This record gives sequence, structure tokens and C-alpha cells, in this order.
Amino acid sequence: MEGKAEEIRQAVERECERARVPAEVRLDGSVAKDTWIRGYVDADIFMRVSPQLTKEQLREICLPIAKRALKPHQVIERFAEHPYVESIVGSPAGSLKVNVVPCYQVQKGEWLSATDRTPFHTDYIRSHLSNEQRDEVRLLKAFLRGIGSYGADIKTGGFSGMLCETLIVAYGEFPDAVQDFRQWREDRFIDIENYYSERESEVGRIFREPLVVIDPVDKGRNLGSAVRPEQLWNFVSASRRFIEHPSPSFFSERIVEPLRVAEYRSIVRRRGSVLLCLPVWGIDVVVDILWSQLYRTQRAVAHFLENDDFTVIRSAAWSDERDLSVLLFELGSDRLPASRRHMGPPVSKVNESLAFLAKHEGQGSTLAGPWIENDRWVVEKQRMKISASDLLKPVLTSDGARIGVASLLQRAFKKRLVILQDAQLTRLISRSPEFAKFLRTYLSGRPVWLD
Repeated sequence: MEGKAEEIRQAVERECERARVPAEVRLDGSVAKDTWIRGYVDADIFMRVSPQLTKEQLREICLPIAKRALKPHQVIERFAEHPYVESIVGSPAGSLKVNVVPCYQVQKGEWLSATDRTPFHTDYIRSHLSNEQRDEVRLLKAFLRGIGSYGADIKTGGFSGMLCETLIVAYGEFPDAVQDFRQWREDRFIDIENYYSERESEVGRIFREPLVVIDPVDKGRNLGSAVRPEQLWNFVSASRRFIEHPSPSFFSERIVEPLRVAEYRSIVRRRGSVLLCLPVWGIDVVVDILWSQLYRTQRAVAHFLENDDFTVIRSAAWSDERDLSVLLFELGSDRLPASRRHMGPPVSKVNESLAFLAKHEGQGSTLAGPWIENDRWVVEKQRMKISASDLLKPVLTSDGARIGVASLLQRAFKKRLVILQDAQLTRLISRSPEFAKFLRTYLSGRPVWLD
């Protein structure tokens, strides 16, 4: 594997020379740090180029170099803070995912992009981890992967490789890390370089995230900033369970069987809630942007439904990252009463009261009132849309931006809006085994480590 990574590094170096682009081409990431896990290997090749190049030139000049170096393998363009390329190449040990990432060759602390820190991260970890501690990192990564909290990508919102390595530098061993995290509090932080020694009170003002681990090569950066609260507390809770009931099962990903149609129908009958599904097809965009837009739209639609008095028990987003993406909303009911209670202003506010009466008194949509309740005007109004589907259709097909729907989803809904409910979800279950696996996990509602 290391031989294949070095072969690709040299190919990138040769292409830089042919294009007359001065660059330091180096192997970084978990392979260079020797903290990779079998079966989950990414070889990160970094092209460190002159800071005089603009970010547009990184795309226009560096990406074609990377693509030529990776021929004849298929290349996918990805996007973090700026673009990079990804490819799956063969090696004697099997397939190897390779990322070729342009960044700037800068001095420590003079960052022009987020990826400029990576070579410094590699050098730091290589000089601070013993051979034995590299295996401790592997244990921590495997544990986090097993509980579903590994990966700082937008989809996962979990722990990055560099964060895992820094935690082992801080704690020394995997058992000490999980022992400490089982009692984690939000007012704590980790600072292995003591940048904030005797200035601890500043940390809470500078960093607002629930997990704060100061980047050992950049005191102004929190390595835990990508960790969503639910992923931090998932790790904390799983650490408690592991200490109480240690098992090798924590260190491997669970195999999820696709949910069968008959199982789904039985579960839906027992639950009594309503599953509302918005599938979209053919959104062709880099993965991180896709998940960002899915999560944003999920929150927007849930908020819109709640504002109209629907009870949203839970919601989720899912995608196969190729063709099908799904927004799922579990509602207490898909229909509301035909009337709704609307509170008006306090009677003591003269102008507001007069405006309220003028707006509602004698109107066709007013079913009862206005009347005075305690000190406020109240009116009973006719609800225009009583089903969730009827409420969503006109908004999603015309002006989704008004409620916060992300741009790519707006276009998809205008082109083709499909709303599936309860039994209608069996169409997707039958056609997509991957969706059926996701739905089994969603309906279980349990962290995998509780099984």
C-alpha cells in the first residue's frame, strides 16, 4: 500500500515538473502517520504550491495535473474549502482511495486555506506518537467507526483522524481516553501545547462548540469544531457502556439487513404515527454540498410544518450519494382540525386591538369570535390546509426559498415533487436496498452500540 502511494506521489511530482509548476509533493494523512485502519485506507497526496496562485488557479492549474497523474483511473472532483480530486486505484493489497489535494506552501501560522495545516499536522503527529500509540489511535478510530461517530464530513459530523490522533497524544492510551470522556462536561477543553495556560477563561469566549480540542499547530483553531453535539454525546454515552460492558463488537461496524416490506407494514401499524417522505432524484453535486443542502432543507421543512401546528416527532435525511436522496418526517398526524385558535393582542393596546378587529370581524374565514379571554382578543379561524401534503405542495413547487429550502432542492421540487406517505414508502423499500437499510435503522431509533 505504501509502495502504491509513493508511486502516485511520484507521478504527481512528474506532472508538476512537466507543467512547470513548482510544488512540494508529499504523502500526508493517516498513511504517512501510520495510523490507518485496514479496509479504510486513504492515501492523501498534497501538492504544496506557491502562495502567489489564487484559489481559482488551484482549480484551473493543479486539478488537471492531478487528473493526468491518476490516469487511467477514474477521477472524481471533490470539494472541501477548495477543490481536490479522488480516485480508487489498485494495489497488491487491494483497492486504495487516493486524494490529491492542492494547498499553499506557507510558514506555520500563515495559513491561506484550511488544508495548509495538514503537512504540519503530519509532522507533529509523527514526532509525538510512539509506535505503540499508533495502535492506540487505531483502537480509538475503530471504536468511533463502530458507534457511527468517525468522520468530520458534513454527513457524519463526527471525529476526524487528526482529532483522534491528538486525543491519543493527550491521553496516551485508548482506555484512558474513554475513561475520561465518560465524564465529559462542556466546560472542559484539551490543550496539549498549553497555548491557554493561565488563560483558561478565554477558551469559552473564543470557542463555542461543545467539544474543544485546541489544534496543536494552530492555537486559534478547534479540532472539535466539526463534531455535532449528538456525535459528542454519542461517544460519551458509548464510552460509559463500553466501560460497564466491554465487548469487541464496539470496534466493528454493524451489518444492517434491508428492511422487508412486510416488516415495514407491521411496524407502521404499531407506531400509529405518520411517515412523510420527500424523495428527489438526480442531484449531481459534490457529496459535502449535497449533505449540506439536505440537512438545511430537512430543518426548514420541519420548522415550516411545526409552525403550522403539525407535530414533527423526528426527521432525517438520507442519500445513496449517486441518484436517490430522501427527506423523512415522522408526524403525530398528517391532518389537523379544520379550525385553529389564533391569539390576538392585549385589549389594553388600543391601536393593535382595532387593527385585529378590523382584520377578523365578519370575515368568511372567521368561524367564531373575536372574543376576550383574560386580557387578550382571541379568534377561531378556518384552516386553509388541513393535510401536511396539501400544505407542502404549493410551497415546495413555487417558492421553497421562502421557507429556507436549499437551492438544489428547490430546483428538484419544482421539476418533480413526489410526496410519499406510510404505505407508499414501500415503493422505495422495494427499489433501493440501501434506503431499506437506512429505514430499518431510523425506525429502530437506537444507537447501534445499544444493540
